[in-house]
Amino acid sequence: MTRVGAAVLGVAVLSGCAYYNTLYNSERLYIEAEALRSDGFDSLAQARYEDVIRKTSEAYRGRPAGAQSAQTLFLLGRAQLRTGQPREARAALAQAATLAREPGLRPQILVYQALASARLGEEAAAVALLDEGFAAGLVGQPLGEGYLLRGRLRLAEGSSSDGWEDLERAAEADAAVAVEAGIERLRLGVRYRDLQQARVALGRLLLNEQAGERADTVAALVASAATRWSPSVAATILGDVETTSWDRPARNRLALLQASLLHLAGDTAAAEAQAWRVARGRGESVAKARLLLARWRLDRMRDLGDAQAVLPILLPVGDEPEAAELLAAVDALDRYSGIGLDQPLGWFAAAEVARDRLGAPILARGLFLAYADTDPSDPWAPKALLAALNVSVNRADQDWLRGRLEAHRDSPYVQAARGGVTVGFEDLEDELRLRLSEIGTR
Repeated sequence: MTRVGAAVLGVAVLSGCAYYNTLYNSERLYIEAEALRSDGFDSLAQARYEDVIRKTSEAYRGRPAGAQSAQTLFLLGRAQLRTGQPREARAALAQAATLAREPGLRPQILVYQALASARLGEEAAAVALLDEGFAAGLVGQPLGEGYLLRGRLRLAEGSSSDGWEDLERAAEADAAVAVEAGIERLRLGVRYRDLQQARVALGRLLLNEQAGERADTVAALVASAATRWSPSVAATILGDVETTSWDRPARNRLALLQASLLHLAGDTAAAEAQAWRVARGRGESVAKARLLLARWRLDRMRDLGDAQAVLPILLPVGDEPEAAELLAAVDALDRYSGIGLDQPLGWFAAAEVARDRLGAPILARGLFLAYADTDPSDPWAPKALLAALNVSVNRADQDWLRGRLEAHRDSPYVQAARGGVTVGFEDLEDELRLRLSEIGTR
């Protein structure tokens, strides 16, 4: 062999090695991206997919007739699908199908061609491609993704029994697809008002350790179920979250959601028991649980003495910003209400703290009324009555307060509330702000 011939052969070998290395590295990047996507790290996954697109595009342009061209284009098309480029993906996958020589590769390509067609609104073409792929003997993740897609399409067409069966098959076909299939089954169960399917899907997800990585997504779907049916139903389908296979943070995420749903459903005893189980544990959920318990306590607080009851709940997590704000607000409430014993405007200031900073509407109503009752002729008494009306939820109480406001129909505050002339309104507001600021510096 001449030196020139040897040099040419050497370049070809090196070029081939570089090509295979690029394809190998791209496949590893794609696997990493899939894992990140499965765990909910979408932005990181997108960056990996984009690396795959860049590397495989460059590799294919360099050797479009190479032995691995079909694999390269197949990888490129899948990455383009994941980054929301169905047209580009369809072109790459069509060329991959033309070049495919490796046994079993073309049926896999058909699945992702179907995904591209479905995203372009060509559902009938997608189903035809899937049926062809299934007939060719798919296995593993492509089989799972194929059933997942066909299940969605069948349910959208109204073929409910076949659609649910496909979603079941998707979960059984491949572990990598099981979580996505379960989430899709839960989502579609809620969308199509099929409570039994939602129950089955959620039960399977809670038994799948990997599904814990998608706790936020599952929680959002359970919240949707509460809107679709009721908080009580949504709390029930969660079952006993302590028996799930998820890790502790993910379990606590669902436990607090269930506690909130129970509270909305009116079962306050069960809600507090659930929240306390989390609050007495460890981890970042402890602060969330204690804040939830404190908020519930404040929401139903009726008198000033009750405010002290939230201190033991919040003090163990007092370093948390939200807890610190509530503790400071309790302190301000105590200080302003003490001032109110000598200077009635302190009751007004305390009422605003209860309403705006503590979220304690019942207590706020009582304090606004305490101020208004001190001197009904005071120019800010109507403002206090209006504030009490705004935080009242009882219809009879609202009617009673409106009756009291009739005695103040000439007040600028009442006129403003009724959309009338408000002469003197700004002057009263300026003076009130000044006096409240003076109280605040005491």
